Amino acid sequence: MKQTPSTACNYGEACDLLRSGYVKQVRLKWNIGSDEFFRIASDWCDTGAKIKKDGDEFVISLKGFAIPRQA
Repeated sequence: MKQTPSTACNYGEACDLLRSGYVKQVRLKWNIGSDEFFRIASDWCDTGAKIKKDGDEFVISLKGFAIPRQA
């Protein structure tokens, strides 16, 4: 069964969810600007995350058990 992504309403919430280790996918549920998008991509893609567009929103997916990025 496929896991439903958790929802984040801002950058901080998205990072908290990803760092928690309990979720594998986070849906970015806000009107994300280009600076914020590249910041989250830079912070998380280096640790193995993938970002995909799903409709009008983006979903960040973590594979395996990558070491979470520290604040």
